Amino acid sequence: MELVTSESLEPGDLEVVRAIYEDGFPPHLRAPFDSLLTDQAFVLVDDTPLGFAVLRPLASTGWVFLRFFVAASRGRGVGSLLWSHLTATMAEAGFTRMVHDVEDPSEPDVPEAEVEVRIKRISFYEKNGALLLPVTSYLPPHGDEEPHALRLMAADLTTSPTEPITGQDLRALVEAVYEHRYGLRPDDPAVRRTLTSSGLA
Repeated sequence: MELVTSESLEPGDLEVVRAIYEDGFPPHLRAPFDSLLTDQAFVLVDDTPLGFAVLRPLASTGWVFLRFFVAASRGRGVGSLLWSHLTATMAEAGFTRMVHDVEDPSEPDVPEAEVEVRIKRISFYEKNGALLLPVTSYLPPHGDEEPHALRLMAADLTTSPTEPITGQDLRALVEAVYEHRYGLRPDDPAVRRTLTSSGLA
C-alpha cells in the first residue's frame, strides 16, 4: 500500500478515484473533479485506488490545507491508513501543520442523521491526532451557495499529540485559511466576524 500523486495514475484508475470522490461527497460539497488535480492530489493505492486527498499550501506559512479527504470504504481502517500516509508525506515535504474544516454538528436545522455523521467525522479526525479549534462563526464562501457553518481542525505534523492552538497563533491560522484557501483578506467582514466571535480580534 502506498500514497502516490494523482498524475502518476492511468486514466482508468483516475476514473476509480473520481467515483470514490463523488460517492464520498454530496453534490453541494464537491468542486469539479478535474479542478482538484491542479492542487496537490494524492491517492492511496493497493493494486487499486482506495482513498483520495487534495491539499493546498497556505502560502509561506509552512501549513497546508486539506481540501478533500475520502476513503473508498468506511470502518475498515482505510481512512486511518490514508491519514497516516498523508501526514507523513506532508511532514517530509516540510509542512508543520495540516488544517481542514468540517461541517458543524451544531448548525441549526440539520437533520439528526446528518448531525450524527458530522459528529463521527470529527471523532475520526480527533482519533487520528487532529484538534477541533476554538473558532466560532467560521463561514467561508462555498461557490454560489450561501455559506454554511463549519468548524476548523488542525494537526501538528512535527510532534504528537497536537498541542492547543490559541491566541495570535490561532488568529494567524484563521487569517491564513481565509486568505489562501478562500481568497478573503484579513479586513474582509467575514474574517473580522470570525475573529471577533472567537475572541481573536
